[in-house]
Amino acid sequence: MIRRFSMLASGLAMTAALAAPALAGASEGDLLISNVTVIDTETGTVAGGQDVLIDDGRIVLVAAHGAADAKADEVVDGTGKYLMPGLFDMHAHSNFAPIHRQTLAMMIANGVTAVREMGSDCVKPGGMGMCIADMRASQASIDANEMLGPRMLQLATAKIDSNRSEDADAQEIAYRPTSPEDAQETVDFMIARGADILKTSQEFEPETFRAFAAAANARGIPFGGHIPMMFSVADVSKMGMKSIEHARDLPLDCSTAGAPFRAQIMAIMKGESQEWPDRKAVPGAAVAGFDEKLCAEQIAAMVENDVYYVPTHLTREMDYRAGDKDYREDPRLGFISPMQQRHWNGDLDRTANGTADIRDDLEAFFLLGLKTTKLAHDAGVKVMVGTDANDTMVFPGFSIHDELGHLVKAGFTPMEALQAATSVPAGYFGRTEDFGGISAGKMSDLVLLTDDPIADIGNSNHIAMVIKGTRTYDRATLDAILEEVRAFATAPEAAGDAE
Repeated sequence: MIRRFSMLASGLAMTAALAAPALAGASEGDLLISNVTVIDTETGTVAGGQDVLIDDGRIVLVAAHGAADAKADEVVDGTGKYLMPGLFDMHAHSNFAPIHRQTLAMMIANGVTAVREMGSDCVKPGGMGMCIADMRASQASIDANEMLGPRMLQLATAKIDSNRSEDADAQEIAYRPTSPEDAQETVDFMIARGADILKTSQEFEPETFRAFAAAANARGIPFGGHIPMMFSVADVSKMGMKSIEHARDLPLDCSTAGAPFRAQIMAIMKGESQEWPDRKAVPGAAVAGFDEKLCAEQIAAMVENDVYYVPTHLTREMDYRAGDKDYREDPRLGFISPMQQRHWNGDLDRTANGTADIRDDLEAFFLLGLKTTKLAHDAGVKVMVGTDANDTMVFPGFSIHDELGHLVKAGFTPMEALQAATSVPAGYFGRTEDFGGISAGKMSDLVLLTDDPIADIGNSNHIAMVIKGTRTYDRATLDAILEEVRAFATAPEAAGDAE
């Protein structure tokens, strides 16, 4: 049965309220959304005047208004409203224990009904980061409707690299392979630990990474994340990387600056050189050296090897806007705890501490990131929306709408941007029978909007209701959820130590 929920102050708990009057008819369900405009991102179509019947967490039928007799425990008048699939955040971080529940609540309140958690384990237990057993417990609680949050459809390891400390314990050694032999053991360890995807970092030794990729491919577990600095987008695509994160490497490799940068890092790793490239000069050099032919070659490797791309343009936006007063006074900071704000402010201060020329280069690099994302999309790369939620100035839930806007700024149509947050992720997970569209048989993860996001992508956050499976959250409930998060952010216990 579909149930509507309100939030309680203690622990973001949920209480049920029965839904009301039934319609006479042959088809039965829990919830009928009547006379709504359906935005089916799977088919790329928009159809007005539709009835959508839901039963036990699945869509039963989608039909022209009044064409099918329907009976439901609850009827929602969709006249003048727009129904789209629930949004996926394909690069999220909720595994900070002090703000875990609040992060998940903000996601639901903003129409995010599923996430890929790209950092769901701890290299060293005992800190603020949750370990994979803790994340599995949250995943199970959410699936059992005991805890508010989006579906966690994939849990990644913490970042794996070769940067091992001298006093590393066994678990850190597993996360920090420094030889091809280590790499095989790392893959085996992570599979036994229960990871769904192996997340890579930039700090990898070349032969160790090659062995790591080969071992992951042999064991059939996907790996993705950051690209080791000596390899290009094309290199890791050919090694079998499942997804590439952040609009940082592709813009570089789309320029004449890319190959020399990678070659210099490789020379250092081989002991042939000790001179590191000036990384502050990279954005400007990448912009100045943009080469469409080089870009096409990199992108072709992504297409040929079926690599997904999660550009998280929000993170490059922070790079150039770190000193922007309006940016730093975002009203959504009211949902962020003082502890987290202190961490963000430190990052913003460090990032903003550069010359005007460097800031101009960073803005131009951000724009080059948008351009190369559009080129990748047009060539057939499967682009997905990810936010890097909880990274500096990336507001869980809220920022997915900002990232949709960045894709449209890049040249995506609003429908294509929404597909990057719905139907493309469904394909990534191999779950198109369950997610990514609005048709009979799919799970009822849906967002009801008051305004048309196809006319203006900015309307994607004009949310009247969120439906996730058998749970519905109307606007009043969503507002109550957000008010609880805001209250937490101002409570004394949220002031904690940023470290």
